[in-house]
Amino acid sequence: MRSRTAFVLLLSLCIWTPPTGNGVRAQDAQAPADLDALLQGFRGMSGLSAKFREEKSVALLAVPIRSEGEIHFAQPGLLVRRVTAPVASTALIARGRLVMVSGGRRQEIDLSGNPVVSGFVDSFRHVLAGDRAALERAYQVRLTSEGAEWSLELRPRGAPLDQFLTRMVLVGRGNRVTRMEMVEASGDVTRTEFFDVRDRTWSAAERRRTFEL
Repeated sequence: MRSRTAFVLLLSLCIWTPPTGNGVRAQDAQAPADLDALLQGFRGMSGLSAKFREEKSVALLAVPIRSEGEIHFAQPGLLVRRVTAPVASTALIARGRLVMVSGGRRQEIDLSGNPVVSGFVDSFRHVLAGDRAALERAYQVRLTSEGAEWSLELRPRGAPLDQFLTRMVLVGRGNRVTRMEMVEASGDVTRTEFFDVRDRTWSAAERRRTFEL
């Protein structure tokens, strides 16, 4: 559960790409020409806010687990994910630690002591840096597109990532990632839809209110 929480947080970083510009709407923009063009879109991020809806199918459960909430990101590497329904909880990655608050309980985890989670962190730093070579050392990467819609599939090349993750697929249209699918080694599948994605520049007061638990 710790690994999954941190991984979903880190994946949430990937829902932002820069505005299309020139008045072109995201849904009308063209898909990136290649992987390098897509990765370039992740560079230079200052911050974001977005809402999400998520459905997790668990092998032992007849009914999927559904949740919704919001995420916020600010440089350098501050990321908070707040679930608002059905049960409120908050998870924050900041200063090399994962902090989780739910039901009045608080738990802190040093990411450096968890090789799976730290592997996720390193991988998505490579995404945000647009470092294709480093990303491809950790994953088999495949980008496909049709019209304005594109799909980026990541499959771990080996340990420790493959101990938890089978594959992850990001699907976007134009300059926004719209949904994500994560298939775990256990067979559980998480599908997340992102909407109301906005790029943000945070004031000092906003950062304190948003990224402190």
